[in-house]
Formats: sequence, C-alpha cells, structure tokens
Amino acid sequence: MPGDQETFSPVQKLVISEVLIAFIIVISLMAFFALYAQKPVVEQKEIQATVLNVDAFLVTEIDVQELLTGFGTVQADREVTLAAQVTGEIVEINPQLKVGYAVLAEDMVQSPNSPSRRQAAELLLKIDPRLYQQRLDQAKNQIAETETDIERLTIQESNLARQLKKSASVLKTLKEEYDRIQQAVTLKAASASDLNRALLDLQRYEDTVIQLESQVASIPHQIAAVKQRLLTAQSEKNRAADDLAKTEVTPPFGGVLSEVLVEQGQYVRAGEPLLRLTSVTQVEVPISLSFDDFLQLDKVLAVGGKPAVALSENETAESRWNGFVVRASPEADSISRTVQVFVEINNTNEASRLLPGTFVHARIDGDIYNGKLLIPREAILDSQVFVVDADNVTRRRRIRTGRRLHSMVVVEIGLAPGDRIATTNLDILEDGREVVVQFVSNPEDEIRSLDSPEIRLLNPAAP
Repeated sequence: MPGDQETFSPVQKLVISEVLIAFIIVISLMAFFALYAQKPVVEQKEIQATVLNVDAFLVTEIDVQELLTGFGTVQADREVTLAAQVTGEIVEINPQLKVGYAVLAEDMVQSPNSPSRRQAAELLLKIDPRLYQQRLDQAKNQIAETETDIERLTIQESNLARQLKKSASVLKTLKEEYDRIQQAVTLKAASASDLNRALLDLQRYEDTVIQLESQVASIPHQIAAVKQRLLTAQSEKNRAADDLAKTEVTPPFGGVLSEVLVEQGQYVRAGEPLLRLTSVTQVEVPISLSFDDFLQLDKVLAVGGKPAVALSENETAESRWNGFVVRASPEADSISRTVQVFVEINNTNEASRLLPGTFVHARIDGDIYNGKLLIPREAILDSQVFVVDADNVTRRRRIRTGRRLHSMVVVEIGLAPGDRIATTNLDILEDGREVVVQFVSNPEDEIRSLDSPEIRLLNPAAP
C-alpha cells in the first residue's frame, strides 16, 4: 500500500542534509563578518624606554691599611704541671690550694723607697720529710766518721815517719858498729861472737826499717781510699739534702692554680702529678694566615719588627686586647695551606685579662696603601664596570684590579678620581642606558659600613 512506503528515499535524505549544512555555514560566515566589522581599530603607539634607578659609587683616592684577620685560641706563655719528686705522704697542704688561687714564687722585690728584698716562695704542700731527714743525718754521720779516719791516718803517718827516721838513725849506728867489730875481728881484737851479735842487731833493725817504710808507704793509699768514701758520703748527703728540700713543693714562677690533683694525707710517688700552675701575666695566641697574608708579615719580622694586633671576642666586636706578632712558624701546614704566627699579649697592660682557652678574633696590621682607588668588588662584572657619565648614561669600561681588600678591590688601571660607577641593577644594565642615580657612596662610607673591619682608614675625614 502507498502509506506503508518511506516518505524520502536515501538519495533525497543525502541532498537535504548537504543543503542544510551549506545553509548553516553561510549563516555562520555572515555572522562572523558582521561581528568583525564591529571590531575597533587598534592605535599604534611608540614604545618608550624605561629609565633605571641605580646606586652609584664615587671613585676617590684614599689612604688605607689592610688588616689581616684570623682566629685562634689563647694559650699560656708559661704553664707547668708540678709532679712529686720524692715519695711519701702529704702531711701539710696550703689552705688556699684551690683552683684560681694566685701563688707567689721566689723573687727580688724592688721598692722605690727601700732597698730590694728577697721574697720567699709560697709553700704549696709538704711531703713527709722524716725518711729524708734520717738519710741526711746518716750521711752527715758518715762524713764525720770518714773525716776522723783521715785525721787518724794523717797522725799515724806522721808518727810512722818519726819512727822510721829514728830507726834509720839507729840502723846507721849499728852498721857502723858492725863495721868496727868486723875490722877488730880481722885484727884479732874482737871475737867472732861479738861480730855475730852485731850482725843480728843490724839485721833486726833492718827488718824494722823495712816494716816502717812499708807502713809509711801504705798510709797515702789508705788516706786516698778514705777520701773516696768521704766523696761518696758527701754525694749521699747532697742527695739526701736535695730530696729533703723537694718535700716542700713551691711554685717555680708566680701564677694561678689551674688544677689541683691531690689532698692532704694522700700517698704520692715520685713523678705523680700534684697540680697545674698557669701564668696569666703573659699569654700568646697562634693565628693561622694564608700564605699571601703571611708574606706581608714575614718581611716585617725579618727586620725585627713586631706588627701590632687588635683582638676581640668575635669578628664584629670592638677590639678589647692588644698585642704584637713576635714570631712565625718555620713551615706551612700542607693540609690547610696556612702559616701560623704567634701573637703575644701582656695582661699587665690590659684593663681585663685575656685568659688561656679563650677563642678570639685577631686583626693584624698589614700593608699600607696610600692614594689608591678602591671600589666595591660587587660592582665588577667580567673585569668591567658601568661608569655613569655627566648625562647619567652608563658606559661600559674595562679595568685592571690589584689586591683584594675584603669586599673592596684596588683598581690599578681604568678609572680616575671623580668617576661614578653603578653598583645596583648590574644584571640588566647595558652600554648607553640612561639611569637615575638615587644614592652615591664613597670609599669611606663603604669601609665604615663593614661588619668585620678588615680595612683601616688612615687620615679619615670627619663623619
């Protein structure tokens, strides 16, 4: 039946779809051109360059002194640990034998209104002296006995010499008597028995003389042996006296007790530490410097100079102590590549003592630079600076620098007094750029603003 068939064929559907799509596209294009026609015209404007604000630095000649800086720990110039030199019990101890107690050593005290007098050393502690006193007494007794033996032998030698002289005289008489009797026997005036008696008497005295000569000859050897014993006894006496003196412990120099290791009643042996004594009158500080900094001091030390040093508790604090570099290490540290110099401080000249163990910052007088041009290191880019001319236009200029002084550097070639150089916005500055200078500083301002002064102004202008 006709009602059961489709209204449009596939071809008719395709044609109708294409017509509708084309119609929609046409309507869209007409709407687009209508809207585009209503778009306002953009006016072209000339781009204007912005003017940068910069800070400037005025280059001027200045006289400065470099300060070589470093850190170090204060150490005592004289410090000793006193040890027991004899063995025994501590029978006496100074009531003030405590850490921090100042002790006096033997010294000559001079007074302007009276003659000099010897000041006795202060007794710190005493070790039982009885054993050493007994040894000293024994040595003295042995010396007395030995001297008595020498005196006895000397008298005996004198007596034997007299006996020998007398016996020799008698022997001479007997020999003359024997010769007369022998002649008388030859002349038949004496008997043989008389001659024999004379011979026996002669021989008896000859034996006596030989014995006396032997005794006299042995006396010097006996005296020499006794004198050797005397020397030994005297050595024992000196040793005993020395040991007895060592039972009283006194300070070798005036100082302050920094450690006490014993108590009264304690038994100590020779070599055992008793206490530690530190002299705070004079202290020293080893400071490690770079080799370049050391070379500045070495030429001064070589001619006997002593560079001045200012010390403080940290690098930003004002100096509180003053000293001098007195010597330097003969070799450099291969690991840190530094050289140690030693600063000496006399505490008697200071308002407050610098104690051993304190960590301090040192500023050592270095080379002096007269009439030099110094600029901030931050103003340099690739050995170049931006000079701001009279029209406030930047000009790139190459310079040659010398010694670096902390945050500043010496300019050798490229700048002149009166030049202004830019110190800010350097990353966007270019040659020929117009700028507005907001703030102008000078070398004295820069040096005074340093937190850790490493440059000293010489003949500074009034602030």
